[in-house]
Amino acid sequence: MVIGVIGGVGAGKSTVLDTLEKDYGFVILKTDDIAKSFYVDGNSVFEKLKELLGEDIQKEDGTADLKAIAKKLYGSGKDHIRKRVDGIVHPAVWEYVRKEIGSRDADFAVETALPNEAFTDLCDEIWAVYAERSVRVKRLMETRGYTEEKARDMILSQIGDDEYGKIATFRIDNTGSPEETVKMIGNHMRDFFGEHNPAVQML
Repeated sequence: MVIGVIGGVGAGKSTVLDTLEKDYGFVILKTDDIAKSFYVDGNSVFEKLKELLGEDIQKEDGTADLKAIAKKLYGSGKDHIRKRVDGIVHPAVWEYVRKEIGSRDADFAVETALPNEAFTDLCDEIWAVYAERSVRVKRLMETRGYTEEKARDMILSQIGDDEYGKIATFRIDNTGSPEETVKMIGNHMRDFFGEHNPAVQML
């Protein structure tokens, strides 16, 4: 079973993923974390990024300067740069995901902020997580230390909730408490998979 988890930054996808992992035994694959694992000196993906964005995205220890990368990618007038970066990173990420799913006998939850055809082809279900924009901004300011302007810029640069909703088979309003979200997931798992599904019986 492969469940895709989508939603914008600050929507609260981590709550959903933690629930699937701890309560239902799913293996979690986060495409953002996979991409960041490529960001080290000598990795072919990172070398291509340095050619595009500049050598200053690499720290002295050979790892990526994520703040420097974010500065180059987010803000007005930078859509074309993000598209070029996506063209480098995304194919490598989805190749990694396909190999992981193919090599292990397990249920997977694959999280991404940028769903594409490779993602939809992999998934049996697609869950869209959303929250009110003000809540998302507050979360980003508290958890990542972003300014309000940077948080809003990042949210506006991504796909809107309506677009996520169009490809979703299940939508999760994560504006409220984590407990409410966990309950919503539990109800869906029972309704969709049935009481006798092994994953549901783990509750």
